[in-house]
Amino acid sequence: MADRRRLISIGAVLAVLSLLATCGGSTPSSGNLTAGTTVAQPADASTPDLGGTPDPIRVRLALAPDPVWQWLEDSGAIDAWEQSRNVRFEVTFPFDQFAAFAGGHADVVLVNSLDVPKFVEQPELDPVIIGKYTLDRSILAVRRTSRAENLDDLVERRIAVESSLASTLLWGLIAESRYGLDLRPDSSDFDLVTVEPASVADLVMRGDVDACICTPDFRVPYLASGRLRPLYGGASAAAIYAADVLGDPAALPMADSFVVDKEWHMANPTAIDALLALWQHGLEAWKLNKAQILADYPHHFSVTTDAEIAWMSDYISRHDWIVRSVYISEEESARHVETFMRVQDLGLVPADAVAPEIDLSYYQDVAALEEILRPGGEDVGSEGDVGRLSDRLSTPDEE
Repeated sequence: MADRRRLISIGAVLAVLSLLATCGGSTPSSGNLTAGTTVAQPADASTPDLGGTPDPIRVRLALAPDPVWQWLEDSGAIDAWEQSRNVRFEVTFPFDQFAAFAGGHADVVLVNSLDVPKFVEQPELDPVIIGKYTLDRSILAVRRTSRAENLDDLVERRIAVESSLASTLLWGLIAESRYGLDLRPDSSDFDLVTVEPASVADLVMRGDVDACICTPDFRVPYLASGRLRPLYGGASAAAIYAADVLGDPAALPMADSFVVDKEWHMANPTAIDALLALWQHGLEAWKLNKAQILADYPHHFSVTTDAEIAWMSDYISRHDWIVRSVYISEEESARHVETFMRVQDLGLVPADAVAPEIDLSYYQDVAALEEILRPGGEDVGSEGDVGRLSDRLSTPDEE
């Protein structure tokens, strides 16, 4: 495994060339997607099945309804990937993704990487993080008439949160590091009120609480109208933590990650490889066509009007929470372990909670490959064609 953990090598380049070779087709995307968008094509689509193909590997994936996954589905990429990689993705959208995973109903689950204490409660699970998807996009918001400007102004006030884990843990690190304050359910500095995710902003607007830790994409009507005001200029917990706690604005901690049980992980490396490569294809589509994907799938961002779509598009352009690459680097892994140790040292998670293992053996330095294959410093994807990087990777000799 050690050889595969190098940041970039000829072997890694060849692996990604092979991995993305199926993306070189020029079939336009379906539905309302950008006409120039290309999708993955099965490498062996024209090869007849002679009866020797083994049964596809079954991958049961549990996640929340998601725009990138829907784009992959509607564009035809998933069907093509399943044919070319001999896998079958069985996707469910349970209300509680972790419960589906813990109950044995999912092989891969997309959950916040700081939800570690949940695994303590399920000792039969041996979780492994195999890839990342988002940054922590949670914001701290108050009513428009509030005079609060930061956490220090909310001492002894009521703050609505969705959970005592995940985003609340990151805000707890910010509170302690920047202000020496304790932000947890039994704290004397704040009165945390845990409610269902859909209600956090409603409680603020009704005056039942003074602030909320919430995600902007589910609070757009309040934010777009100005009735709900984000503190810190709308910066997310990830951005504040990186800049003010770690001292490096680029050191953004990952949030939602792909988690598998170790036994399944050891038995299905090709399935994991296929899933991560497919998701990377979706991330390329998001990076180059995010405004179009937002317009095509507004329900995934809880926006309904043109004004709300415009507000969200502007917000994402300044505070995009979807990562550039699904692959986790050694640096990102070390940063996650450091963050976990910080929350544990502060008593924000139980002392017996153990951070899930992070498998770096699938890592590919996508940014480095883009740079290697960018002729004359040309910006890959500047024309909005999601297939350009894939085309280059599959035909490097033409460059």
